Amino acid sequence: MELKKMDLKGYEKYIVGTIKEYASEKVDAGTWRAEEAMELAEEEYRQLLPDGLETEGNYFYIFKVDQNNIGYLWLAKSKVNPEDSFIYDFAVESEFQNKGFGTQAMGLIFIEARKLGFKKIGLHVFGSNERAIHVYHKLGFIPTDITMSRDL
Repeated sequence: MELKKMDLKGYEKYIVGTIKEYASEKVDAGTWRAEEAMELAEEEYRQLLPDGLETEGNYFYIFKVDQNNIGYLWLAKSKVNPEDSFIYDFAVESEFQNKGFGTQAMGLIFIEARKLGFKKIGLHVFGSNERAIHVYHKLGFIPTDITMSRDL
């Protein structure tokens, strides 16, 4: 597996899909209403990435196996502590899941984050994503904040 920097063409394809996916996940989680989700997601991404791929402190990568793009990563410098990094987005394409690629990719992420000078790495995972939570626990991630909700 290789970790490659994302180019502009790859970023443009990535950002459209990831905004749609994020909006859908926020609706599924009950955080946003469907009719406003795309607008809210687009606004959030505009704020986080005002200069797109060139936004300072943000790093975009793709994972390749045998010339296949199997996943992607958006890693960023923490706004609070410059020695900390945060994974805004990490995914392995569905046809490559459950084959150990996610764990292998996280190993490459840890190496790259250290090369960039980071001492710590964090991430967010939706509570319903039990498979990802299991993998993250296995890799040594621990919960730091938990937001919970309940229907009334």
